[in-house]
Amino acid sequence: MNGTFDTARDRTIRLEKFAAELTSVVYPLLLQRRPKDSWLELELDLWKSLTRTLQRWCGQRSAALSADEEEAWREGLLADLTEAALHVVLQTGTAGSLLDLQLALYRTVRLATRRYAIRVRYS
Repeated sequence: MNGTFDTARDRTIRLEKFAAELTSVVYPLLLQRRPKDSWLELELDLWKSLTRTLQRWCGQRSAALSADEEEAWREGLLADLTEAALHVVLQTGTAGSLLDLQLALYRTVRLATRRYAIRVRYS
């Protein structure tokens, strides 16, 4: 039973750490847009939103996915992470094109998730 608790706790810690890493690469994109809210609230709201999104998606993921299902799951996760970050931006109010920001967020999240997956797999 203790092993199960540790596994769930470890999973939560890994997800929060991953959300923090995503926040650290996405946050500068949001700051460039001169948000109306405080920078600290923006960063914390972003981290919370990305954490919730990761928890929801990882809770839905089945261990026995085919390669096509795995790719579809990954693309859905990327899209949802991008939308979660964009939602935080919309709440704070920013300057500039939202379409350009959405594309930049997607590219940044995609690159960060690939790097994180490689680092986790080989560490």
